Amino acid sequence: MTMNIEKLLGSPRSTLVEKVIQENRRDRTILFSRDVFSREPKPGQFAMVWIPGVDEVPMSVSYCGEDFAGLTVRPVGPATEALAALKRGDLIGIRGPFGNGFVATAQVPLIVGGGIGMAPLRLLVHEFANMGVESDVVIAARKSDELLFAEELQSLARSGVRVHVATDDGSMGVKGLATDVVQELLTAHHFDMIYTCGPEKMMVSLWRLAMNKGIDIAASLERYMKCGCGLCGSCALDPTGDLVCIQGPVFTGEQLSRIKEFGVYSRDSTGVRIPL
Repeated sequence: MTMNIEKLLGSPRSTLVEKVIQENRRDRTILFSRDVFSREPKPGQFAMVWIPGVDEVPMSVSYCGEDFAGLTVRPVGPATEALAALKRGDLIGIRGPFGNGFVATAQVPLIVGGGIGMAPLRLLVHEFANMGVESDVVIAARKSDELLFAEELQSLARSGVRVHVATDDGSMGVKGLATDVVQELLTAHHFDMIYTCGPEKMMVSLWRLAMNKGIDIAASLERYMKCGCGLCGSCALDPTGDLVCIQGPVFTGEQLSRIKEFGVYSRDSTGVRIPL
């Protein structure tokens, strides 16, 4: 059987940056032609993004409309700093979409995003709104000028989206963590699914809350990856060997219960463990 390398690699294509949106003090969304993707990205899926002369990195797809798709980036290292510095007309390369994303099957969903973790959840919130399913969305950040998509998603109130904000310093919403807000919501309301992405310590706490309440959970994990399509094995998880790029990045509560490194450590480019 002949392997279709181009299909495996996600039909790599070069494209121009069409628009850059400053979402908050730190985060920027890079928009490019929707036609770069051979199929519509699902909420939670990611693309491998090549920044010429710098590197190629995995990025969650945060926008997908009729004309444009987009990735929301927080500059935290050389590659993401270079990506965030791009402007209209600059060239990037896109492969994907890859991975298993979020599945919008819940009837009473609770969606929890911490920091840049709101990026892969944005499409999910819109999908539930378009389906006519009401959702509660918890958006958390260290301070108000780092909140991501809060105003946009608050504007969807007529579509049944209820936004709850938490900031570490109390500059907006509840002063505290996303988990503080979630605990109150779980006490007052019934949910049949929690969808989350953000700092792994936060997601571990949410996973424990979900298990104690008997609620399903889907969490998006981030790991170092080189290929994005299962060739290199750099994103394999202990001890299951699940590949974040193939089996993930979104994992169910049952899968998470078997991943011993969840909330404990990740690995760098050389495979050395990094405590979380």
